[in-house]
Amino acid sequence: MTKTIHTDITLSPSRRAVLKGLAGVAALGVTGLASPHVARAAGVVRFLHDETDPPTIEFFNAAIAAFEKDNPGITIEMEAVGSAGRLQKVAAMLNAGTMPEIFKILPEERFSFSKQGFLEPLDDVIAEIGTDQYEERMIAPIEGKRYSIPYTIGHSSVLWYRDDLMSAKGIAPPKDWAGYLSAAEALTSGDQYGTVFPANKNRVTSLFFSQYYWSAGGTYFDKDLKLVFGGEAAVKALEFQRDLAKFAPPGISNYVNNDLVNAYLTEKVAIDIWAGRVISTAAANKPDLVTRTKAAKRPAGPAGVGVGFANANNLALASEKVGAVNVAAAKKFLTYILTGDRAVDFALTAYPHLIPPTKSIRENARLLAGTPQLRGRSDLADASFDISNTLDFESEAGAKIVDGKVVTSGAVNPLIGVIIARDIPAQIVQQVLLQGRDPAEAVAWGQEQMTTLLASQKG
Repeated sequence: MTKTIHTDITLSPSRRAVLKGLAGVAALGVTGLASPHVARAAGVVRFLHDETDPPTIEFFNAAIAAFEKDNPGITIEMEAVGSAGRLQKVAAMLNAGTMPEIFKILPEERFSFSKQGFLEPLDDVIAEIGTDQYEERMIAPIEGKRYSIPYTIGHSSVLWYRDDLMSAKGIAPPKDWAGYLSAAEALTSGDQYGTVFPANKNRVTSLFFSQYYWSAGGTYFDKDLKLVFGGEAAVKALEFQRDLAKFAPPGISNYVNNDLVNAYLTEKVAIDIWAGRVISTAAANKPDLVTRTKAAKRPAGPAGVGVGFANANNLALASEKVGAVNVAAAKKFLTYILTGDRAVDFALTAYPHLIPPTKSIRENARLLAGTPQLRGRSDLADASFDISNTLDFESEAGAKIVDGKVVTSGAVNPLIGVIIARDIPAQIVQQVLLQGRDPAEAVAWGQEQMTTLLASQKG
């Protein structure tokens, strides 16, 4: 039995162009797809994801070998690609009707793919693992069925800070936006900057703006899925980012995910609000920086709390309509890698960045002990694993802040995905930061763009 493993990270088409291609594929319907009847050896399960870190690849290799040993007759063929490469491959394989059984899926794909019949329901897999193990918003159904399953939670809004630099200046971790601006200014000198955030036309920039927008009391949609974006909350969020940009490195208009990590690891910035990847990468490459790092809650916005972003990173099971063949074997492998020692081992490959989506794994003693590089620093892991007062794009509709806590409405939003895929929030930020446009005017432009885009999606 053999398996093929690729780490194709050279493919880098523009994300927007690929998403447009995916949207076009989803709109084709069944008749626009090539025949999915592709010759394939019995028992072969193909697995496509975008976790390309060497320790993670090593984990999957070991897990696959163990699974194949225990399940004679099933072969797992894994392919790991960069995020842009994954998007391109999914578009091409949907068109060709050659989708892998298991693949990484994005929120903006989930609704359209399920409606077109491209996905196999995963309710039975989730039930076997334990529905009560997951936060409801992480496994929200679409028209009564669950078409994806979390393999990790991405928490993108921990405040990591240089304790040595802040202590030297007598600065306490900022509690609110005013304190954040003050600290960032005091920590900016020469080539040293107070903080960092992205202003590129991409999903990460939209994610950052959304955190501040939610922290000011706004949402994109209400509980009835009516577009309500705008108002004072959006203006305040943009004004805050405009002021904060004075204390960020030049070139943030080109920043992507890795730049946020690199800015901290190269000691260019003192405060970095981002995922646990900051700490896992520092532990592996610059452990002395970990000893000088602490974590804090996100600074509170005008609404009285700092609302963060945490979402499920999901796997999906393709349907036979688009080329999947060995569905039962694929479900068996999914259950295997998402439970028990495998789930713990996976989380430890990038600890504390890869947050287990199930309660039992998050409470596992071996996971709580952490990695050798982070022993004794449970404070850093706790900060990463604390996803209280967070939202994601699918659950933000109608969310409110009540007594300092985020309360979701329970609405699951299929409409916001296209707004994020077209990078409209990111473009609003760019208009203010790069073009000097008045925040209120940029908000009005964004409202118009969102309204027009949603109208074009009807029917």
